[in-house]
Amino acid sequence: MSDDCIGTVNKCVRCGACLSVCPVYDVTRQERLSPRGKYRLITETSDEGLNFISEDRDPVKNSLPVKVLETLKGCVQCGACSYVCPAGVKLDALVRNARAAGGTEGLSKPWWLWNILRSRRLAPSLAKLLSGIPGTSGLIWRLIGLKDSRTLRDKKVLHFEMPSLAHRPALSRRHFRLPDPGCVVDLRPGPRIALFLGCIQNYLYPEVAEAMIRCLGGKVMIPLGQGCCGMPAWSAGAVKAAKELALQNLKALETAKADFIVTGCAACASMIKQWPKLFSENDIEKQIAINVANKVREFSQLLVELNALPLRMPRDRSAIVTYHAPCHQRFDLGGVVESEELLDRLFSDAFRPMSHECCGQGGLFSIGNPELAWKIFEKRLLAWDRTGASIVVTTCSGCLLQWRAGTAHKTGGHKVLHLAELIDEYYEKT
Repeated sequence: MSDDCIGTVNKCVRCGACLSVCPVYDVTRQERLSPRGKYRLITETSDEGLNFISEDRDPVKNSLPVKVLETLKGCVQCGACSYVCPAGVKLDALVRNARAAGGTEGLSKPWWLWNILRSRRLAPSLAKLLSGIPGTSGLIWRLIGLKDSRTLRDKKVLHFEMPSLAHRPALSRRHFRLPDPGCVVDLRPGPRIALFLGCIQNYLYPEVAEAMIRCLGGKVMIPLGQGCCGMPAWSAGAVKAAKELALQNLKALETAKADFIVTGCAACASMIKQWPKLFSENDIEKQIAINVANKVREFSQLLVELNALPLRMPRDRSAIVTYHAPCHQRFDLGGVVESEELLDRLFSDAFRPMSHECCGQGGLFSIGNPELAWKIFEKRLLAWDRTGASIVVTTCSGCLLQWRAGTAHKTGGHKVLHLAELIDEYYEKT
């Protein structure tokens, strides 16, 4: 049994605390899609759902019923239910284990995605091919074998607009990846900072990474050989694929010999902290994974820790800013107090706090469940409107993707920015 699941068996007392925080139950009101409903399905259907599938086990013989797997698809893996559970049930971990029990015929599909993410050549080539396709086209959805983002009620309305990929991934640009630790020795005083990009900043929004580097004074290394953090595979129950992706990144990050590893994505930071769980006590990589996990910081965390803040007033004092707190930051990285206090210090009266709820992105969840994801996201749009802010800021690549895909229709000066972009755009350079 994994350390995520020890002591969770038969602990649920059906108190209903999880119902108040589950974004899926909030929009469906279906008991089977609630955390306690999923818990009952998992524990009553198969004890194997409480354990990670071993790499040499036959997934077909250990698969869960189709109806159970369909229900498990309705989990965004936000972690809210586990956070509030008074009995200590880690439902998000149980769902991952049950998904793993579904094998390749269950929720680990599409299997080819993990092969693409592991490949240093195939992923950039595919990104280059898809970058020429407009985001409003349904062709991308059909090419990757997933549902179109259009609603079933009205095929003419796009809830989410898939963004066009960057014409060149960030790691393919020589000017971007310098100073690389293998090419340049930075002799200036200060901590050695390595940047972990993640898929979205590499293939969709490299401008976010460039803004982070400028905010940190340019003293950032970009280790070559890094790739996907493994979060999509981990959430889908594809443990073997997640481990292989972690191994690839550990090799790249260990070479950097950095004091800090910064990422602009709370989900990536959360996943990196999960890497040690992918290895047994006998694996030599486990200690390396622990060392890397201890060094990782989400961007706003590092800004506060190093006190690397702008010293001047923002150029545009008319901007009203609010903050969407990523679920992984709220539940895995110690909370959002630092980020909100940072924004309050930077913008003072122009900062308007927003309620903390999931945006419905959840990696592959929003692609495989576009109708459900939109219903969840609509509540975030209403929350944004209530703040009266013109700019919504976040510190997670997945949330940034969701917000931009869901607000492409908005006009009137509304913006969705990463925190690094906000600082880079609205503050005078010191």
